[in-house]
Amino acid sequence: MQSVFFKVVLVGSGGFIGAVLRYAVGNLMQSSTPLSTFPWGTVVVNLLGCLLIGLFAGLVETRHMFTPEIRLFTLIGILGGFTTFST
Repeated sequence: MQSVFFKVVLVGSGGFIGAVLRYAVGNLMQSSTPLSTFPWGTVVVNLLGCLLIGLFAGLVETRHMFTPEIRLFTLIGILGGFTTFST
């Protein structure tokens, strides 16, 4: 049985990666449409993140390929931070 501290570290470190990726992808998308005031970076990040969460969650449930720790790190941490789902 993993400690709660270990789980928090997994989610937090994944969240850090996801937040940095969100910033980078959002900036890249927004800078590619400099004349637009519409938040294209936010739209692209959220759609991409939701797609990835759905694909990864489907793989996890149907194939049982990943441990609970990997799920915490990727689904809640990285992809949650990427889409800001966790907030």
